[in-house]
Amino acid sequence: MIRADFIRPFVAGLALALAVPAAAQDAAEGDPRLQTLTFDEAQVFTIRGKVLVQTTIKFGPDETIENVAVGDSNAWQIQPNKAQSILFVKPLEPSARTNMTVVTSKRTYLFDLVASPRNAPLYVLQFRYPELERAQAEAELAAAQEAERAAAAGEPNAIELAAANDPYAVTDPAMLNFEWAGAGASELLPSRAYDNGDALFLTWPAGTAVPAILVTNADGDVGPVNFTVRGDTVVLDGVPAQVILRSGGDSATLTNTGPVRSQSARAGDSGRRGS
Repeated sequence: MIRADFIRPFVAGLALALAVPAAAQDAAEGDPRLQTLTFDEAQVFTIRGKVLVQTTIKFGPDETIENVAVGDSNAWQIQPNKAQSILFVKPLEPSARTNMTVVTSKRTYLFDLVASPRNAPLYVLQFRYPELERAQAEAELAAAQEAERAAAAGEPNAIELAAANDPYAVTDPAMLNFEWAGAGASELLPSRAYDNGDALFLTWPAGTAVPAILVTNADGDVGPVNFTVRGDTVVLDGVPAQVILRSGGDSATLTNTGPVRSQSARAGDSGRRGS
């Protein structure tokens, strides 16, 4: 159980973040060619362009470009990306000056476009939106306060609830069987294989493609088996005597060489542990 005294400092920190003026959070350091400005619909933003230098204007993740109007389209090259979320701006004349209005699905942006050979290059201009940051911080604060309340009341958190309903969250180590013998194409074999009497757990190295997993039924037919993926581990329903792994023309097998155990025995053991 997460303690309330652990959560409380986090809640206080979030509350302090909400109290800090939005403008004070603007980053003052970093590459000057990459700028982040606080959005204000009543403000005109100046883009100081330079011939042969393209500026990328990034808009909010919740908006798409609907209309772009520019005063002098002959002196400036204006092009949106395919997703209509980014605008590429580049002056075509050394001292071109004009204005531009960008209307998105959420906001309206006003720009002055000023080109000069003396301008420092601007590669990226993006915006931060205080109302979105505030809403996110408020949501995080509310979630932290609810977690603190639940912890103080002794209620289980989301992770503890999930574990309580997970039949594999707690397993007696004595019930685990690691005696699985691999044969065939070694690149198809998992790095770890074990069962608990009810399910077979197979883990492959990170970045490795998982092969097709097949079993032989009571009639001798080979076919797929039901499984779920838990993190980096594949969990097969039941414990077959043998598993067949295939990928393209390659194949391998995993054979259970451990003791045969009935699922009912494990269920009885689980019942005793819970009593």
